[in-house]
Amino acid sequence: MTLGAVERDRKIQDALDRVSMDEPHWTFEAAGLYLEKLYEQAAQTRGYSAAKKYDDFYGLIYGLSRLGIYSKDLLETYSENEIRLLGKEIAPERDELFNYIGLFLLADRYLAKDYDGRVWELPQERFLIIAMTLMQKEPKVRRLELVKEAYWAMSNLYMTVATPTLSNAGKSFGQMSSCFIDTVADSLDGIYQNNWDVARLSKDGGGLGVYYGKVRALGSDIRKFKGNSSGVIPWIRLLNDTAVSVDQLGQRQGAVAVYLDVFHKDIMNGFLDLKTNNGDERRKAHDIFTGV
Repeated sequence: MTLGAVERDRKIQDALDRVSMDEPHWTFEAAGLYLEKLYEQAAQTRGYSAAKKYDDFYGLIYGLSRLGIYSKDLLETYSENEIRLLGKEIAPERDELFNYIGLFLLADRYLAKDYDGRVWELPQERFLIIAMTLMQKEPKVRRLELVKEAYWAMSNLYMTVATPTLSNAGKSFGQMSSCFIDTVADSLDGIYQNNWDVARLSKDGGGLGVYYGKVRALGSDIRKFKGNSSGVIPWIRLLNDTAVSVDQLGQRQGAVAVYLDVFHKDIMNGFLDLKTNNGDERRKAHDIFTGV
């Protein structure tokens, strides 16, 4: 890290320390300094002067498509001329609408990076890529205007998109839906099939709601043998470990909620205590969410 970069990071921290109810503008001061850092990182990665802020938009798409970060659909759907026309819509001044935490989270979790973690994308480019991805199936005669309209709404922060869309739109991996639900069957195959589904969907950026009400309670019969069932708690622990282990390409951990009926016998046999800090840790699941 250069001396200039160290000094800028010190100024960012100083500005953040000054943020208060009476002086909220300091968050935008910090965001402005952080923007300079982003411009320098992207310029260094892509080989242009940071003073330009934004460079060739077509070059960005072509470069990340060749690397396999972007899906080839963008280059197959839009002509080079169309991409260059859309690139002219980019308004760098709208980067100044971000407060610090919003800009930091966008850069840290959602802007496209290469396999070595180097920044390629900048905020306005992410918005435009999202708009192009969402509108690519629209009729060709209206498509560019719809892309421009969607970009305008997102870049002015009038609207946003679901987290997986913000992260994965235009990329060659992941999917763009936020939420999935599943019902676990009362069988070994059903339990492990659900665990597999959770792993795959979580890997691609989806959050899951899992209904465990059909799984038999602690002490239930298995094939007429009395009192053999271990109940739902061990299986929920397995789900908890899957959610922690299968993160979304390092962007965030999986988000899983488990639901159980109020009349299920395991409600009082550990379900309500899954996230508490006292008791047997072998019957805890601190990283999932619970619902009755």
